Amino acid sequence: MRSFNDRAVIRDTLEMIARQTYRDFELWSFDSSSTDGTLEIIQEFNAPERIRRNDPAHYNPGRVLNEAVRTVGGEVVVFLNSDATPERADWLETLIAPLADPRVGATFGRQSARPDCRALFEKDTERAYGDGRESATWVHFFSMANCATRREVLERFPFETRVQYSEDIEWSYRLRKAGLEIRYVPTAAAMHSHNYTLRQAYKRQFGEGKAEAWIFREGELNTSFLRYCLLPFGMEVLRDLRWAVTHRSLDAALHALPLRAVQKWGRWRGLSAGRSLDDRR
Repeated sequence: MRSFNDRAVIRDTLEMIARQTYRDFELWSFDSSSTDGTLEIIQEFNAPERIRRNDPAHYNPGRVLNEAVRTVGGEVVVFLNSDATPERADWLETLIAPLADPRVGATFGRQSARPDCRALFEKDTERAYGDGRESATWVHFFSMANCATRREVLERFPFETRVQYSEDIEWSYRLRKAGLEIRYVPTAAAMHSHNYTLRQAYKRQFGEGKAEAWIFREGELNTSFLRYCLLPFGMEVLRDLRWAVTHRSLDAALHALPLRAVQKWGRWRGLSAGRSLDDRR
C-alpha cells in the first residue's frame, strides 16, 4: 500500500482490509513521509517492520514499486492505494482469483466515485470502469490503484523508472504485448476518486501525455493535433453535456468546457514535450 497525506480516508481503507474474508496475507506500507497524521494511523494497523518510508521530493513510482516487490514476500502481490477503499469483505479473494490461470498476468478491480466526488469526475470514473465494456474498446487501460499480479510476472517485468506518470499503463501494456491477459474484475470494487482543480488537472494530464509519448512510441496512437486533442475535446464536451442533462447537473454543464480544455491541452503539451525528449535521445 502506497500512501501520502491520506489521513481523511486511510483509516477506512485499513479497516476494510482487516475485514477481508481471505486472511492469508501480509500488509506492507510504503509511505511518502506523510505529514498529516497518515503514518500514525498506519502504525495502529501495521507492525513497524512492515512500514517503509520514502522521500517524496525524489519520488519515482517505478523505483518505489520495484523496491516494494523486492521487500515483500508471497507469490501473489496486491497493490492498493491508501485512498482506494475496498467496498466488500470479499474484495481480496475476488481480485486475486483469476491469477490461478497462468494466462492472466494481472487483474485490476473496479473503482467507484466517493460521495463527495464532483459530477464530471464521477462520470469519468463510471465511464472508465463500470462494466468494463467502454474501456475495452480503448488502446489500453489499467490502474494500479487496485490490482494484483504474481511475483514471477513482476520478476520478468520490473517497473519502468524512466516515466514519472502512468507507470501502471506502461507496465501492463508490456504484459499484454508479451501475450499475457489483463483481467478486469468489476466485483473487486474500491472507492477511489479525486476532485482535481484545473491546475491539478493540467499537471496530471501533462504528465500522462508525456508518458504516452514513451509508452506508445511505436505508433499505436494517432498523435495529430486533430485526433489527439481537438476531436477528443469536442466529443468529451458533448458527452458531458448529455450526461449533465440526463442527471440534471448544473455543475457538470458549467464545468465541462474549462475542465476539458485544460485536460486536452495539458495532455497535448505533455505529449509534445515527451516526443521532444525522445527525439533528443
